[in-house]
Amino acid sequence: MAIYHLSMQIISRSKGQSAVAAAAYRSGERLTDERTGEEKFYRRNVQPDTMILTPSNSPEWVQDRAQLWNEVERNEKRKDSQLAREMNIALPRELSNEKQKELLQTFVQHEFVDKGMIADVAIHRDDLENPHAHIMLTMRTITKEGFGKKERNWNADFANSKENNHGFVKSSDNCLDIRERWAYHANQALENEGIQERISHLSHEARGLEELPTVHLGHVANSMEKDGKASERGNINRDRREYNALVVDLQKYREEKKALEDMKALEQVQKKKPESFNTVVERTELKEAANYLKAEPTFDNIEKRRQQLDRWEAQINNNDQYIRWKDDSIREASEQFRWMKVYQNQMQEAQQRLNSLNWMNPLKRKNNLRIKEESERIIANAKDQLTFHDEKLTYYRDKLGFNTEQELIQIKNQHEIERPKLIHQNQFKRKEIRFERDAFKKAETALKNAFIREIASKYPEQPELPYMSFKTAQKIDTIMTKKGHTDFPLERIQQMLQMNRTKIDALKNEIQLTKGFRSRLERGEEYLEKYEKYKLVVEKIETNPFLKGKTFVSRSAKEEYDQAITMREHFKELLKKEGITGLDDLKKQRTSLEKIEETVPHIQAKIKPLENGVDLLESVIQGMEQANREMMRKNKNKEQTKNKRISKELYNVLE
Repeated sequence: MAIYHLSMQIISRSKGQSAVAAAAYRSGERLTDERTGEEKFYRRNVQPDTMILTPSNSPEWVQDRAQLWNEVERNEKRKDSQLAREMNIALPRELSNEKQKELLQTFVQHEFVDKGMIADVAIHRDDLENPHAHIMLTMRTITKEGFGKKERNWNADFANSKENNHGFVKSSDNCLDIRERWAYHANQALENEGIQERISHLSHEARGLEELPTVHLGHVANSMEKDGKASERGNINRDRREYNALVVDLQKYREEKKALEDMKALEQVQKKKPESFNTVVERTELKEAANYLKAEPTFDNIEKRRQQLDRWEAQINNNDQYIRWKDDSIREASEQFRWMKVYQNQMQEAQQRLNSLNWMNPLKRKNNLRIKEESERIIANAKDQLTFHDEKLTYYRDKLGFNTEQELIQIKNQHEIERPKLIHQNQFKRKEIRFERDAFKKAETALKNAFIREIASKYPEQPELPYMSFKTAQKIDTIMTKKGHTDFPLERIQQMLQMNRTKIDALKNEIQLTKGFRSRLERGEEYLEKYEKYKLVVEKIETNPFLKGKTFVSRSAKEEYDQAITMREHFKELLKKEGITGLDDLKKQRTSLEKIEETVPHIQAKIKPLENGVDLLESVIQGMEQANREMMRKNKNKEQTKNKRISKELYNVLE
């Protein structure tokens, strides 16, 4: 029976742990901890099956287990540093060793390595009944230059996770996702091998099972049980298996009953399922997309897979870029060695000329001095050039991992062997991506066509609708959903459009009237102010005998008095036209205006959805008009094709 077990932990110095020691224990290799100078080795009866999986941008040295984990230790300076994450996973016993390894490699690559982590994997088969894997994961980003910063985004995917006595897992939602994804990968592998067994990341209680879950033995309890010694965990499992044996028949009956009920429910759903609106060709295209998706071909599923393909293609591009970089780096490093040989030869030749000079002959002294000066100049220049090219080689030594020219030649030869295979793999992957994208494009077209036909089928009296666009069909479906009808009559769209426009005009008119009300009161306020001004002038003259008498003897006083009366009556008339009788009336109307203006935001809020509705209805009408034109165009093309065929047949008869 396939067993589910997945636990996680952090390997940390605060617990007295060492990444090198942990890797040595899990891999069964002899490793030296360079930080402490201790050699770590744990003998195993069965050598673990190990592998190191790395992101495409990793340097080659990470494939060396000792160098990898010593480098991790060097990058962590704190005494309580977290060094690595580890997962312990039980492998399905129903699968062969090869298939177990293939399953594990796929899971680790997709879930961790593709995100940028380095995974050191060790499969332990000491106990045939308990095959399991240890996965050590790095916590820092990796580049060609080495480890960078810790990636905090990975923290959400992990939490200390231990099964309690009830089989539950205390972890974050993301931790649950990892447990669920392992169950998915394992069940896919079991299904591919035609094995009926399945595992579940859920606890027995969450699945409604009465069986008690067994606990993971661990290497200590497992060794005791193998030696015939009872362990606490072994006793727990024996008690639980005895209990489970009593309820298994009842559980089996319940499962069979539920399966029968589910089958009946499915039959009822299938009876109610509407007839497919896809053609035979489209159904084939949808089936092909389903094979790629391993799920129902829906717009959401296709879009999610497209995003995965984008990431996959980006990784392939990085692989291509790395191959080109390695080509250029090997070529450039070789070129530096070539130049160094040139300047070394120049130095040797110049030195030989110096050594061959005969200083005993005074007649050759002048010529010897010239040769000496020239040779020393050549030697000095050659030394500078050798230093220059050696410094350039430093970069390639670090990146390519060589010290001597012979080592570079070995790297070059190995790269020339691997390069065609890598290029072929990338080309093959790109081809696969292209096939998938083509399949998804056809599937999307098939889904859109089916949706258009389904909407059009509700309106058999509208022959142009099968020619409408997918967007128009979506908008008609939106209208039907809003109105709560599955067959909303399309002739009402024009009526709804006119009604909405009328409502919008009425609401906008209310806002405009409010604005007019405010403008009227603002004018009235100005008129009232001037009315009161001239009214005071008239009253002042009429209540003062001196000023009143002055109007009889002074022409200018008389004109001022008459003008004040005229302006008072003028503004009084204007106030009357604005519907304002005085200051109290103006205040009263201002209060009314404030109440009316409070309703303006509510009116504007009503206008917005009505305008959206108008846009929707107008676009549907335009879409239907476009569909009608498309129908007429295609019918015309059919008629022309038919006429050509008839003409050709007639011509053949006359011939």
